[in-house]
Amino acid sequence: MKKRREGRIAQAIPDAQLESVVHTAARRIGWLLGWCVIVASPLAVVVGLVVLRPNAPSDVPSSERLLEASEPQGWAEMYVRSWLSANRDDSAGLEAFYPVGMKSTRAVGTQIPVDTSTLSVVSQRPGAWSVMVAANILVQQPDGRHRARLLCAEVSLVGGTGGYVAASLPAPVACPRTLDAVELGYPEIAELTGPIGQSVHGFLAAYLVGRGELNRYIAPGTNIGAIAPPLYAEVQLLELRTHESFEPGQAARPLDGTEVHATVRAWGYDALGQVTTIDYAITLAARAGRWEVNRIDPAPLLAGTSATSSKLPGE
Repeated sequence: MKKRREGRIAQAIPDAQLESVVHTAARRIGWLLGWCVIVASPLAVVVGLVVLRPNAPSDVPSSERLLEASEPQGWAEMYVRSWLSANRDDSAGLEAFYPVGMKSTRAVGTQIPVDTSTLSVVSQRPGAWSVMVAANILVQQPDGRHRARLLCAEVSLVGGTGGYVAASLPAPVACPRTLDAVELGYPEIAELTGPIGQSVHGFLAAYLVGRGELNRYIAPGTNIGAIAPPLYAEVQLLELRTHESFEPGQAARPLDGTEVHATVRAWGYDALGQVTTIDYAITLAARAGRWEVNRIDPAPLLAGTSATSSKLPGE
């Protein structure tokens, strides 16, 4: 038995060595051939790489093209924040954007930028941009309190893929004006305790508060998930209006597939009892004699526009 085992081992050793020799020889031959090709014809290597590389979709820009096409709105927003944050004790890193610098005389905390957003980007010539930035700021009042206000500033930047530099300090400009209030397309008042109101309240309680099973209030196949963790401790309906009109009692016995477009205003109570007023535009659909939320609409209907009817998911 021992001799047979030793014989098997003796037979296996030459095979393993032979396999190792073959692999080593193959690697060396491949290495030599590669160097011969490189020494003999560098151009052939380059051409081969170009020809053999996978074809990338023509509509996908390269990283270099993305850099060249990029616009410096993010840099402009950071510049405006530094400009607004600068005070007599801290330049807020303004030199990183505007090397000429600026010595602010503002006291610390008298002007605090909260948020910024780009409104427009215009390129007067290659490598030069004019960016309009809107900023929400808190400005200290004579009584020591801070009041929120909106400030818009024009920023002039020069540069490209290697970086940017501001040509001057931001220039305050007039912000876009607020237009007149729009009229929504929900002329009908719905009862808060009616069948539609009960479905809407149950949906918001499950969606915002986490109370109750959300699937009970949404149509099958609807891609709506409860907000986690819940935003509020309680929700209360204030007003409910619909685009469609119903005969008395008709909303309580709707035909399957009937849709109603509604807008709701509600109060959300947080854990401290503080109230936030919220609006939702939603579409409900009737199924099995009850109303279910079919979707949260991205925007409310405007007066004079018709609601686009749609089928229930899965129909």
